[in-house]
Amino acid sequence: MRNEQARQGTRGMLFAAVMSVVVPSGASLAGTTDFTVQYQNYNAAGPSDNIIEAGVKLRNNTAASIPLSNIVVRYWLTKNGATTVSPVCWWWNPACGALVLKTGSVSATGADQYVEIGFTSSAGSLAPGASTQPIDLGITFGGASVDETDDYSYANQLSFADWSRITVHDVGSTPLGGLRGGTLPGSGGGGGNPVSAEFFDDFSYTGTSDSNFTSWWSIRTNAGKPGVDGAQWLASNVSMVTDPSSSTNKLMRLRASTSGSGASTSHVEVISRSKKFQFGTYATRMKFNDIPLSGSRFFADKPIETFFTITNYIDNDPNYSEQDFEYMPNGGWGQGNTSTMWMTSWETTTVRTSNSRAASHDGWHTLVLQVSSTGISYYIDGVLWVSHAAMYAPETTQYLDFQLWFDELDTTQGSTRTYYEDADWVYFAKDAILTPNEVATKVAGFRSSSVTRRDTVP
Repeated sequence: MRNEQARQGTRGMLFAAVMSVVVPSGASLAGTTDFTVQYQNYNAAGPSDNIIEAGVKLRNNTAASIPLSNIVVRYWLTKNGATTVSPVCWWWNPACGALVLKTGSVSATGADQYVEIGFTSSAGSLAPGASTQPIDLGITFGGASVDETDDYSYANQLSFADWSRITVHDVGSTPLGGLRGGTLPGSGGGGGNPVSAEFFDDFSYTGTSDSNFTSWWSIRTNAGKPGVDGAQWLASNVSMVTDPSSSTNKLMRLRASTSGSGASTSHVEVISRSKKFQFGTYATRMKFNDIPLSGSRFFADKPIETFFTITNYIDNDPNYSEQDFEYMPNGGWGQGNTSTMWMTSWETTTVRTSNSRAASHDGWHTLVLQVSSTGISYYIDGVLWVSHAAMYAPETTQYLDFQLWFDELDTTQGSTRTYYEDADWVYFAKDAILTPNEVATKVAGFRSSSVTRRDTVP
């Protein structure tokens, strides 16, 4: 985490070309990164209505011109009891008539059906590095309404961006075979992957001096960024409190305070002692707060309530990485005073991609972060909000981190105000991509067995 005064949330996806060789028509390149699908949800406002409308673009990452008739694109979905699944092309250049649309059945996480987009010879070839025009794919269900949010290929993605959950295959391949681009359901996208090593902490400590807490976690006390100049980082800003909704449950509380000047400001950070977290599933249940714990809310104060992963910060380190959930209850970073959640992935200390969700997140939320070599996906309360490309995947191990700090202050107000965030638990499954429901089942299992801490991650 760094103090990014000018950070506005980069929307572009950077791309590095993948080289391949020319092969005879009909033969497989057998390259799972030969193609990238870019996706936009044209019907994001209606995730529970009777249509799916997806914008789909296809990019050739190879050094060869490839006939589109050699490949197919598959969109994965659940029909939610509907008896009819009918795909249609609503627009494409050169023409919808150059497409062949089919449906098929499959048994996979987030999919019992798929829609296949095939191409006739009149669709032509896709040159190296080139992208198709967007295909306006419609899927209807005979008038029945469906829940798109449990579909593997669904995302609330309002503009075109790389999306690994719509896959590309060799023509004529089995539903899950002949992969040429993307991540298959039940493979990298969640669904029953065995968990061989995991980390869980229920934060059931007597306090921050508890030896069990100090053996796993470190509280920052050194000065420096991020945040306003002159602020302190205080160990006293961390405490274990009783959950108001359950007297038997403890929460880890982080607080940050200010009276309108850097010298009066204190921040807080709790970071894991172990730097051993890389690929797998990260999750935490957190309570974000729009209203200060004490004092008045001034919108010119810009606190940031966070959970994230991070490597050691070294300027220009090519192996630097970070994946952030950052909630700004009073807005900021170009959002005015609008409460905003930022989801950001860092490839280096200067290269990042970021998406925001402008809405209040006051209250309890379960955050799930799926990290694999093929990309990064951000979930809030079981809903997938954004996925970032493989180039942002971490090259090395990371820490778990919670922070609360001020990016800006209302210097005209001298009264003291204190913001806070609560963490109920944190979980990590090494090298296993779990769905949010699978995470919830894991945590429920720990609690029903009175397991408050577990660490089998090497």
